[in-house]
Amino acid sequence: MKTRKTSVVMALATVAALVALASCGGGGGGGSASPASPAAVTTVSSVTYAAGSEELAVFNLLNAERERCGFGSMAQNAQLDAAASAHANYQVINSVVSHLEDAGNPNGFTGVFAADRIAAAGYTDAGALTDEISGFLGTSQKAGLGEPALRNLLNAPYHLQGLMSGFRDVGISVRSNADTGVGAAAVILQINAAYKSVAGPQLFAGTEVHTYPCEGTSGVNFKLSNEQPNPVPGRDLGTAPLGSAIYIAVRDGNVLNVTSASLIQLSTGQFVTLRPPITAANDPHGPCAAGCFKSHQAYVVADAPLQANTSYQITINGTNNGTSFSRTFSFATGTGG
Repeated sequence: MKTRKTSVVMALATVAALVALASCGGGGGGGSASPASPAAVTTVSSVTYAAGSEELAVFNLLNAERERCGFGSMAQNAQLDAAASAHANYQVINSVVSHLEDAGNPNGFTGVFAADRIAAAGYTDAGALTDEISGFLGTSQKAGLGEPALRNLLNAPYHLQGLMSGFRDVGISVRSNADTGVGAAAVILQINAAYKSVAGPQLFAGTEVHTYPCEGTSGVNFKLSNEQPNPVPGRDLGTAPLGSAIYIAVRDGNVLNVTSASLIQLSTGQFVTLRPPITAANDPHGPCAAGCFKSHQAYVVADAPLQANTSYQITINGTNNGTSFSRTFSFATGTGG
């Protein structure tokens, strides 16, 4: 089992729409996967999320983004749904945003760590898992907030890495204090994804290089103003936000090196300043058992917010197990950030 034993704990604020993000686990590690594991799952069973629910909106958007960029679909899992719902409730009831639960607190406790909680819900023999949290604090109305909460995660490198890793199963819950009847005003999106050891992760072919965003992706958040762990330790993202993040991945077990990256605004041809690429070699939060970047993963991020509703083109050069590659593609930002 691979899950990081650290946590972010924040008291829920009373400021409307303050965004809280926390990430733990992830990586889509090798587990006991066979080299024949499929590169991408293209068909999953129908879901049971209620029509019009925030959970359905999150599930559909997450799988659409994964499929478009070659990361494969994840299947709804009732046990992971139960674990996600229980932990979302715990956070709302106790007015915290945290990966950990307090065993001495009887108010909604189902397990200290995410691994404990998914096992308690009946999902056993997990080869790897991820625990992703996005919150809007200071509001009780969750209608319409599922997709923006996911968009926040998809522009936060350590969350993006977890959500685009090789997991096969996913559980999603969007809860607020209007659901629980107690707790400070907040909306919590809780996502737990995993795969069984016997199945292993979804794997790319050895020569494939995938990115998120990828060609044709739209609605990308143009600004990153909060993430834990902080991609730039010591930098206050609230006052000095970053821009859009681009995730790059090759087959789990390969070694990815990003030698250069450049970003331009398409309408003007103006270059955008990027921070140096982050790989396993220079991840400020690595090395760790899970949750940091592995040898097959990397990201680049703009050093300042991009423009909303604007198209950009990025070129990324590097090596995949020593073989050179170059990727050029366009994506568009949305209004979120």
